[in-house]
Amino acid sequence: MRSGRLVLRQALSARQVGDLRSWIEEIESWAEAGGPGLHHFEQTPNGARLARSEDFDPHHGDLAAFIRDEVITGPLRSLLGEGAVLFKEKINFKHPGGGGFAPHQDASAYRFVDHHVSVLVPIDAADVDNGCLSFADGHTEGLLAHTGGRIDPEWVHAATWVPVEVEPGDLVFFDSYAPHRSDTNRSSSSRRAMYLTYNAASHGDLRSRYYQDKRALLDNLAEGAHSETQRARISINDDFLGQAVPRSNSTISSASS
Repeated sequence: MRSGRLVLRQALSARQVGDLRSWIEEIESWAEAGGPGLHHFEQTPNGARLARSEDFDPHHGDLAAFIRDEVITGPLRSLLGEGAVLFKEKINFKHPGGGGFAPHQDASAYRFVDHHVSVLVPIDAADVDNGCLSFADGHTEGLLAHTGGRIDPEWVHAATWVPVEVEPGDLVFFDSYAPHRSDTNRSSSSRRAMYLTYNAASHGDLRSRYYQDKRALLDNLAEGAHSETQRARISINDDFLGQAVPRSNSTISSASS
């Protein structure tokens, strides 16, 4: 991945895409009902909408099987040079008006091990209008200067950003040091995408530790402690450009895996 990303077009079958859409709708219903997992909401022009669901792997057998399917783990073995272990999983729903993310690198938020590879699994088509991912070419190693995870604006302005438009069935693998960003969904349709992040198996299974750490951080922010911005967050990085709804004002489940 000399560019920090690898795009596999139509790697999934039509049946797999249909199954994924059904399963993601189940997760969304969990979020609205306060079901298992960790769920985050944002304020949009259409009211409060689900922005992200994560920590659902232990609770959904079909998605757990997909996360470990050879269509995902095969390319990961080639990219990591060994077997892969799930580090975290999330769905960004990006309903109409849903916020994007400032330029950032995942490595600044993914603790406990230096290197990860994430897989973008589009549930809906993603293009420039609805806030697809854009990657900066020319940087594949090491952390850039940043504040709260947001890359220094001078570097951002000098970089060449390439939008990666995708269709359901495509897969995009990208390195945790690859700078990327996304814009607000300015279309009238949702732009749902699942992101699966893995680390090399030799570093161990760090998933539970990651979510314990993130839940503790969000709890501290909700209490107004250790926060530079005093704003609700959905990420460890302070890179979300939408207006997150404070956890006390949403139906977020506090169930732990």
